[in-house]
Amino acid sequence: MRTKGMIKEELCLGLSMETGAWLMVGILAGGFFVGLWYILIRGDADLDMRRGIVADGLRKPAQSSSFSSARSEFERKLLQIEAERRRRNLSGGNINLLGDATLLQQPVEEQPVMSEAPEVVVEDDDDGEETEEQMLERRRLRDEEWARQESEKDRRQLEEEEAALKEQQERLQKEQEAQQEKDRLEAEKAAEAARLSAERDAAAQSERDAEEAARQAEFAAAEEQRLAEIQAAQEKDALERRKAANRALDELRARLEREGARSSDVQVSLMWNNYNDLDLHVVCPSGERIHGGNRKSSCSGELDVDANVRPDSRKPIENVVWPEGQAPAGTYQVFVHYYKKHKKRRSKDPTKFQVIANAYGDLLEYSGELTFGEEIQLVCTFNVPTMEEREEIKRQLEQQLRLAETGEVAADKILEDEATPKQLEFGELVDEIENELVDDVEDDGSGVPPAPDLG
Repeated sequence: MRTKGMIKEELCLGLSMETGAWLMVGILAGGFFVGLWYILIRGDADLDMRRGIVADGLRKPAQSSSFSSARSEFERKLLQIEAERRRRNLSGGNINLLGDATLLQQPVEEQPVMSEAPEVVVEDDDDGEETEEQMLERRRLRDEEWARQESEKDRRQLEEEEAALKEQQERLQKEQEAQQEKDRLEAEKAAEAARLSAERDAAAQSERDAEEAARQAEFAAAEEQRLAEIQAAQEKDALERRKAANRALDELRARLEREGARSSDVQVSLMWNNYNDLDLHVVCPSGERIHGGNRKSSCSGELDVDANVRPDSRKPIENVVWPEGQAPAGTYQVFVHYYKKHKKRRSKDPTKFQVIANAYGDLLEYSGELTFGEEIQLVCTFNVPTMEEREEIKRQLEQQLRLAETGEVAADKILEDEATPKQLEFGELVDEIENELVDDVEDDGSGVPPAPDLG
């Protein structure tokens, strides 16, 4: 059984639903009447209803018209739409089948697209209604007039377009010609500028090349002069060494004879003038070293005099010699070592010394000085020729000696010629040539020639 509360809720629910439905109906009815009222009073409603087909104005009283006039009005509207379509096709646009709002709202006489074709009025005895033949004739005449107008309009439009196109082409051609002329002038100007720039660059490059050539020539001349000066200095130094060797030759021979030392075609001698102990070291081409601790080498070189182990002489000499013709060919290195300083009078440091090297007749003299405690000093290097080269040197020396004997070449010329070997093995002939250039040495009464100048 339903309670009173349930019945009350059902009544309230039904009442609320009926109230909502009536409210919705009222809203819809109000909207309908508002829309009708708006249609009746709007300002642009200028339509006239004719038999329910055409409306020229809702506020105007309806006028009676025939079916033909309604059809004519309908066809007129269709012609307007067709004219609009053609116009849009010619202008490249899209047709609006519904028509623009302004086009539909404006009166017919205000349309700028086309004029209405004249209507041919045909009197009809049957209450003013035209027959089908008359309507077709009227439509034909209207279509012809419309076609003529359209053709004339298209012709004028085509002529205008052709004229505009021609004008545009002429303008474009003139602009193109002007641009071509401008480009030509700019190209000529650029070519002229490039030519002038190339000429300037060529002139500058030519000037730089000339300067570079002059600089190179000056550099080459300076280098040639420098090399010539170096060569002259080397030749002068070699000549001075040979002259010094020749001057020291007598002193060398005297000291060698005093010590009982030997002489040969390859020989190295060390002389100094105090009681200190200097040691002569000679490195052979094989790398073996000859000195006081190794007095004889495997290549037959021998240190036959080792002086001032004790302070015995103020004019000492050390000598390394090879048997005649047995010295191996190659490069020799000569070192001097300050081995010991003896505390004896007139033995102050630095100790000056002389080294005389005989490289198969080529005498070279080297000077130097050492202080006790200094490292061993490389004095010189020399080369000993091979046996074939020695034979050639010997033949050249014999030829020079023959020329000297006949007087064709002076003795000093032979000694100054650095390419002329001066070998000790030829004995009296070499001594005779050398003695012509060696000044007489004063005898101090001791029987031993004085020490050479080591200053």
